[in-house]
Amino acid sequence: MSKKHNIEDELNRTGRLLQTTVGDSMEPMLKNRENIVVLEKTDGILKKYDLPLYRRPNGKYVLHRIIKVRKNDYIICGDNRWKKEKVPHDWVLACVSGYYKNGRFISVDNPKYQKYLKTLGIRRKKIFIKAVIKRLKRVIS
Repeated sequence: MSKKHNIEDELNRTGRLLQTTVGDSMEPMLKNRENIVVLEKTDGILKKYDLPLYRRPNGKYVLHRIIKVRKNDYIICGDNRWKKEKVPHDWVLACVSGYYKNGRFISVDNPKYQKYLKTLGIRRKKIFIKAVIKRLKRVIS
């Protein structure tokens, strides 16, 4: 059975899924292969700062943060990225309700998590500036 069917079948069957994260796009909150997220099946419009799991048309699964909610889509970006992506509502499969870090469960309602969300704007600007500097260095050399 393919990964696509495992994830989506489990969400359809139980409405919930525990999944290890892969990649660095959600650092520093979620580390590559170190955290387990709790995904809950969604069936409505999500809100700013929610963390949806969505599937791109090429079949790739992505877990990035909503930074803007619009009528037909979301503007989404990883916490460790600066490029934004337009994601139609119907690509979204589930939303993170919490995650495990060092064996401890952290809910999205946790005050420390909420405090982390307030740093995202500054973090994204720093990442953008670093990317511009890196690009300029390549052009100059």
